[in-house]
Amino acid sequence: MNQLATTVLRNSIVGMAAHISMKLLSFTFSVLIIRNLGATDFGQYAAVLGFGSVFLFIADLGLSPYTVREVARLRDQPDGKERIQALYADVLTMRLILSVIAGILVVSAAILTGRPLLMIGAIAINSFTVLIYAVHGSSEAVLSGYERLDLVSGMQVVNQLAFVLIGGLALWLGFGYYGLIIATMIGVTLMTALVVRAVWRLGVRPGRVTWRRWLPLLRAAFPFGVIGLTLGISYRFDTVLLNIYEGDTTTGYYNAAYNLIFSLVTLSNVLNTALYPSLSRQSVTAPETLPLVYERVLRYLMVVALPIAVGGFIVAGPLVELLFGAAYAPSAPLFAILIWVLPLMFLSEFLGYVVVIAGREALVARSIIVSSSLNVVANLLFIPMFGVVAAAIVTVATEAVLVLQYIWLTRDLLGRMQWSALLRSALAVVAMAALVYLTRNLPVLATIAVGGALYGGLLLAMRVVGPDEAAFVRSMLAARRAVKQI
Repeated sequence: MNQLATTVLRNSIVGMAAHISMKLLSFTFSVLIIRNLGATDFGQYAAVLGFGSVFLFIADLGLSPYTVREVARLRDQPDGKERIQALYADVLTMRLILSVIAGILVVSAAILTGRPLLMIGAIAINSFTVLIYAVHGSSEAVLSGYERLDLVSGMQVVNQLAFVLIGGLALWLGFGYYGLIIATMIGVTLMTALVVRAVWRLGVRPGRVTWRRWLPLLRAAFPFGVIGLTLGISYRFDTVLLNIYEGDTTTGYYNAAYNLIFSLVTLSNVLNTALYPSLSRQSVTAPETLPLVYERVLRYLMVVALPIAVGGFIVAGPLVELLFGAAYAPSAPLFAILIWVLPLMFLSEFLGYVVVIAGREALVARSIIVSSSLNVVANLLFIPMFGVVAAAIVTVATEAVLVLQYIWLTRDLLGRMQWSALLRSALAVVAMAALVYLTRNLPVLATIAVGGALYGGLLLAMRVVGPDEAAFVRSMLAARRAVKQI
């Protein structure tokens, strides 16, 4: 097995196991948070995080993804280590300064929009976490560039465990979402210490800070920064706007559904995160191998995303009631709309990486600017008039606009792909949807089990999943055993 396959599969196996464990834990705890806080307090908590996310891009400006790519490219060069250490020092210093600026801006925005004093205090405390993330993000980017996503994933699990344990204690003691914000800060601090330690064990230390390199670095990272800016706005601007126009309770209903969607997006994120640094390097050493990898990954992502979207739409009501309780019934129709963003997010994240790996990140930035601008304008127009339903529809529509742009950018690549297996999986989804609809009055877990069993059986019978996939799994297991030999 070649170096690329071993590295990607190692990162995918460990990353998948860690991310699934982390997200199962995170999902379970998020359900507890939503139930414990109630729609009003949860809406306020979501708005606090939303304000932070909208301004978070300023603390990075694209430096982290740029660093991942550059470290992956530099590490095999004769003077690579020296250049990586210099890059590490400059990025770390810049991110610390940018984090202070971001914190000042987010608190100012909360004051200017008339948020309650309780929320302003929470936003101010949360902004201190951004400083810690400056150290974490700079160091994790170096570690990711060395393709040690297995270590990154393990450290994220530590962060999540700390958040769950401390946050659970805070909820039990009645500290509300302030306790959750403190728990987040402690978890991120632990994770940061572990990441820095791992980078130092690679023999990488921050080099000398060179101020004159900062402007060229910011220029080079600018496309990534635009991506971060527009994504931060498009994914959280609706929450901030809902909180301003519709209040805390409606914001809570919306984010209960929204958080459930983002828990599912992890299935896509873990694979793309494992692939990105490896394929960035492979795009230089063996670019002819990439199209086949892209075809297989795209097929797997859609085989997972489509049945979840269809099934989630049909059982939205009973599923929301099972997870969050009858008090969150208004979240069900929102979930039925938002679930359609899942396959679109799977596509947009993957196709965006494809374009970035090709060195065309400026086109990705342009595409995200277009879709995010539409998102902001549409939310500003329609949320005041139509409320929370408009926010859900706008989220799906603008993600579709982003996907269509990526399809256009990758049209030559997509045109060479084989689509027969994906078409067969679509037929399996249709059959599954019919069965789920017919059994929708059963307990929701029974309906999901019956639909999932039929879908899995049809994938096997129609040879969407077959010997190639079994060989792929065996290769992953072999790669895990081979890690110690790398």
